[in-house]
Amino acid sequence: MGKGGVILGLLGLLIGVGGLGFGIINFMNQPTQYYVYRNTEFYPNPVSVHIPIPTLSIVFETSGPEAIHLLFTCSARCFADISSFSDLFFYFMINDVRQIDMPWARTGSHQGASDSDYTTVALQHYFTLTTPGRYNITVTILTERAGNFIRQSSLWINSYPV
Repeated sequence: MGKGGVILGLLGLLIGVGGLGFGIINFMNQPTQYYVYRNTEFYPNPVSVHIPIPTLSIVFETSGPEAIHLLFTCSARCFADISSFSDLFFYFMINDVRQIDMPWARTGSHQGASDSDYTTVALQHYFTLTTPGRYNITVTILTERAGNFIRQSSLWINSYPV
């Protein structure tokens, strides 16, 4: 075999080993996905109280530091209030503690512009869990007016090793 063939062979071997290493790294770092979907309507009651959305929680365990991506979506219907706001507020809750330092979402009908408004709500957040353990993640909802409701709710969690 000539000098060029040896160099080409070594280059091919190097690329093959690099590709195998890249494949192993990707295989070892696959995200763990958790998902729950609720198709029924949910009417938060009483007014002005943060209420966890029933049957929309995910319990999972981590064995080490993991990056977490949360995504909540739903369809909301807010009825107009002629004299005030008629909003829905959404927060993430981790282990029964409402996360006021995380992003939150607000949607609603303002001062009677229409009879009712349908909106799509999306709330997401990305953070790192450094403590191994068991986590219960859900979403809380607060309504400013009786009769507002949500439906077609989903909660996605992607967990990546850090």
